[in-house]
Amino acid sequence: MATTSNSNSSTSMAEKPIPGVTQQPQTDFEIASSEVYIDKIAERKMMRKFDASMYAVTALGFIYMLANLDRSNIGNANVAGMPKDLHLTGNQFGTATTLLFATYVPLEGPVAVLLKVIGPKPLVSISCLCWGLTTLGMGFVKDYRGLYACRLLIGLFEAGLIPCINVYLGWVYKREERGKRSSLIFAFSAFSSAFGGLLAFGLTQIKTANFEGWRWLFIVEAVMTIVIVPCFYFAFPKTPTEAWFLKPEEKQMMQARYDNDPSWGHEETFTWSECLKCFTDPKWYAHFVYQFSVNISLYGLGTFLPAIVRGLGYTSYHANLMTVPIYICALVFFLVIAWLSDKTGMRGPFLLGPLLLLVIGYAILIAVENTKVRFFACFIAALGIYPTTGLSIMWLQDNVSRHYKRATVTGFTLCLGNLAGVAVGQIFISQDSPRYITGLSIALGLAILAACIVVALMTGYTVVNRKRERILAAAEAAGTPIPPRPELGDYDLHFRYSL
Repeated sequence: MATTSNSNSSTSMAEKPIPGVTQQPQTDFEIASSEVYIDKIAERKMMRKFDASMYAVTALGFIYMLANLDRSNIGNANVAGMPKDLHLTGNQFGTATTLLFATYVPLEGPVAVLLKVIGPKPLVSISCLCWGLTTLGMGFVKDYRGLYACRLLIGLFEAGLIPCINVYLGWVYKREERGKRSSLIFAFSAFSSAFGGLLAFGLTQIKTANFEGWRWLFIVEAVMTIVIVPCFYFAFPKTPTEAWFLKPEEKQMMQARYDNDPSWGHEETFTWSECLKCFTDPKWYAHFVYQFSVNISLYGLGTFLPAIVRGLGYTSYHANLMTVPIYICALVFFLVIAWLSDKTGMRGPFLLGPLLLLVIGYAILIAVENTKVRFFACFIAALGIYPTTGLSIMWLQDNVSRHYKRATVTGFTLCLGNLAGVAVGQIFISQDSPRYITGLSIALGLAILAACIVVALMTGYTVVNRKRERILAAAEAAGTPIPPRPELGDYDLHFRYSL
């Protein structure tokens, strides 16, 4: 193990050097928290293994893409005639959209905490298989009752995925590495939206006497999900330090990353007290209100964009097709924003810009009747969706120390933030189609609220960082330096909040 916690381990390091890992010279003040130097080139090469192929991040991205397809294809089915074929009346389609979150939301927090206990490999694999089978069943529903039952089950089985992905990113990657990986995951989401539109355009045109095209949409996407499960299970690593694709020296290097930053909490064991710290932390409340506000846009546009585009004058099939360039542009924009965020080490400014785009896009959609201008506004609004929802969770994880508090904060932020999915079906109601003025107006107001929260958080983090710097500087000047206390997590005076 690449650690220098005592003299014996230091001797071992000298006798058996680890490629890419070197002991740092220590001062008297550093004895309590000795550190090893990790070669940056070797480290980047190692982390690319987690990114690439079907090993870790890319594998999670594929699973996330399929989850989005299986969860959101109901929007494409809506414009392809499903409500008519199932004899849906009133707002039964909106209710079906909402019901998914009745089972989805309550489980997100607990599953995030259990990720490290159960392990991401079995947790994600079993969930994926179950929601794939349920989506397959949606191809055979006969009325609203079957539709409702399938949506409830999909919510139940997909509940753990997004918390698992976000907690896993926080478990494996450093602060400055998370934004790009988050964007890669969300890139798969954007790709699923674009690919889903193309797939829907083709599959919904397949019609037989007793089997409508929208049914093929559910069946084909379900089979794709079911097929990928065994591939994921055999490729995904058990834990970051035991990943099968790492060389022995890289496993030690991975352990050294954790040893160098005790606040990461890799070796931390589960305790209720650590989890409950989440609920006494003021920033958690700010973040979950923010997350709810932006998730209204994520779920609202994701589910109802085909209907909005159809309202611009396109047929049902072409409406699905015309959403593709919107999501492609959103994907490219998010990749750029995430790269800049990691490069600068800041999150807040890169949330404010996309929030401004959401506000502008919604304002145009609400106020303007010209179809060409409104189609352009769909592009502007879509640019704001992924950065505002994806980078915000990375920002939260950047500013919470130790694994179980970070997992609890992440899981319950997503849990309460995803209540937006329940609200979306009730504010984007069928009677308002295709312009959805009420829903877009509410989403506009919440985007403004989210921007205010970002400004407040950045201000608060700046004040706390400066206060801690003054305290440490005063102690140093007095000759009584304050040592790090990683067990305090983000309340340690040496911890700095990311802006």
